[in-house]
Amino acid sequence: MKNKIPKEFIEKIKENKKYNSISDSIIIKEIERYMKRYQADTDQIYDDKFAIKVIRKELHRLYSSYQTKGKKKLDEILNDLKKNPDSKEIQNKLLSITLSTIERLPHYEKLYKDIFKITGNPKSIIDLGAGLNPLSFPITGLPKSTTYNSYDIDEEDIKFLNKFFKISKIDGKAEILDARELDNLRQLPRADIILMFKLYDLIVPKAKKQKKLGEEIINLLMTKTKHLVVSFATKTLTRKSMNLPRRIGFEMMLDRNQLAYELIETDNEIYYVLNKK
Repeated sequence: MKNKIPKEFIEKIKENKKYNSISDSIIIKEIERYMKRYQADTDQIYDDKFAIKVIRKELHRLYSSYQTKGKKKLDEILNDLKKNPDSKEIQNKLLSITLSTIERLPHYEKLYKDIFKITGNPKSIIDLGAGLNPLSFPITGLPKSTTYNSYDIDEEDIKFLNKFFKISKIDGKAEILDARELDNLRQLPRADIILMFKLYDLIVPKAKKQKKLGEEIINLLMTKTKHLVVSFATKTLTRKSMNLPRRIGFEMMLDRNQLAYELIETDNEIYYVLNKK
């Protein structure tokens, strides 16, 4: 397998505008995963439409399926926020940009109260696979001095969030990070709470041989925090209720690793608030 991936091939993946803001480093890793799976090299996949389709499909699963056309309006809404940084109406407009934040909008205030009732008010937060969830920070009721480190794979989202933190005078920082890589997770700072909203299902494949990866991720993150909040969707992207919203296999894994948890449920999501027994 050849290691160097031509920039032209990365650009082919990004020709579709849904993927053009995803970090090159994430796309390179996805190409490498494809080559390993199909035992291909860069010469074989350069003009391979099947390879491009498979790689884009995975990128869509990881990120693009949760986006809406409203993202085009982000900078416009951000300019409005500059003029009135405490406007709840403008904050709600920002939270109406992605599907996950739209779903949480009616629940955010109670959700954070319920989480902090279990964990106490944090002085530091890590948000993994954050998307635009950090835009909900004003709803938390926490002081702006709370350290908020968010991580995702979309370069445009990262740039936007850093602008948002600056305008809102929140002690926050957004960076690119692939949460599927254990080495990346080992480099994370410590935090009072780590949030993993709807991320676990994306980064841990359903194949049995990959379940160990999920266990390693959870145990590694628990060395970085007092409380880990992992959420799962209870409805499909087409809004149908799932037959088994509770994640029994996940709960068995937590029991096996001596991790206690409390549940919080909303219309669309179930949250496991983890701590060590």
